[in-house]
Amino acid sequence: MTKIKIAILASGSGSNAQAIMNWARTSDMAEVVCVLSDKKSALVLERAATSGVPALLVRKKKSESRLDFDQKMIVRLADYNPDWIVLAGFMKLLTPHFLNVFKNKIVNIHPSLLPLFPGTDGYGDAFRAGGLESGCTVHFVDEGMDTGKIIDQKKFELIHGESFEEFKARGLKIENEFYPMVLEKLFKGLL
Repeated sequence: MTKIKIAILASGSGSNAQAIMNWARTSDMAEVVCVLSDKKSALVLERAATSGVPALLVRKKKSESRLDFDQKMIVRLADYNPDWIVLAGFMKLLTPHFLNVFKNKIVNIHPSLLPLFPGTDGYGDAFRAGGLESGCTVHFVDEGMDTGKIIDQKKFELIHGESFEEFKARGLKIENEFYPMVLEKLFKGLL
């Protein structure tokens, strides 16, 4: 069976990227063919190299348009011919051009129960809201900020007296377990 080729886009430490690379290493259905980051200092690039996965750096120049930047990413990714683009803390919105090149094949994980708390501070927004539960959402990527069709969600209760750091660490651990499971179900056509 031909494995599904995954390209991971990430801007930060890459714990979800690492979880996906670990899952793919033992998977008979998927492989991570590259990890691309827009940040030179992103720990995810080191994680990829340590895992034996090609680590690509594509930086956006200040004078460069979003479209030109996305085209640079498309050109770099073309060398690896990915079937799916998996965002794991990639902190840029993608242009309609990029979305069309990988139509219906781009997913993201967000640290809240969307549509609640979209944007760059899902954990902070959820924690400050003081609700009884939070969670994470895997969704398809569209032109909006965390507005794509929801694929699956995982809820978890907020613990009274828990610090923000404890809440976020617990949430990230859940994300790291949940994201690869959702990808496997998605690739098997179960979601």
